[in-house]
Amino acid sequence: MRKSNLSKLVFGALLLLLGVAVWYILKPDPISTGTASRIPTSETAPSQAPSELNLSTSRPGPDLAIPADRPMPTAPSPTEDGIPVWERKIDAALRSQGEHSAIALGLLSEVNSMPAEGQTAAAQHIVNLIADKDYLQMLPYIKNARLDHGFQEIIVAESLNRPDPVKLPILLAAARAPGHPMAETAVSVLTVLLDVNHGTDWAKWEQSIKQSLESAAKEAQP
Repeated sequence: MRKSNLSKLVFGALLLLLGVAVWYILKPDPISTGTASRIPTSETAPSQAPSELNLSTSRPGPDLAIPADRPMPTAPSPTEDGIPVWERKIDAALRSQGEHSAIALGLLSEVNSMPAEGQTAAAQHIVNLIADKDYLQMLPYIKNARLDHGFQEIIVAESLNRPDPVKLPILLAAARAPGHPMAETAVSVLTVLLDVNHGTDWAKWEQSIKQSLESAAKEAQP
């Protein structure tokens, strides 16, 4: 009787071990089930929306971390590239579309806001572009003692290449402007051109210029 019971116990234990072994062999593999689809991989992670990723435990690298006290970058100022504002104005004027003399007058209107270097550079372009008919519009600038001497000299010197109706009034304006760098030169040139010397009597100079222009106009008539 005891042998029969012992045999039953041994047989039952063997059956239990066999069942455990079969269950272990046949149990579902987590890698082959839906569990694996929930684990981001190199192929699936990029397709997920940012909101679906769990970043609560992630740590951004140095390129992603922006300190709260660091100011946001700003757009570069007009002079950060080393180009002065006045040079930008000259470049913009020279690149603009339009009649040359109109471009020159537009650049002339910017002269008062330029430093000495910019005024001299602008003058060189202005005298190359401006027409004879518009040259006398520079008279107020010739009389402005606050403008750079280089600007003043270029404007007056170029007038010597213009017709008498332009040249003579420009020379007179320079001659009578206090402290003008071309004042003495202007008087000397007027003396040669008009064959008179009125010193500082500007009214007589004006009269001589008027008579010279009228005489030249009559001679030009057919």
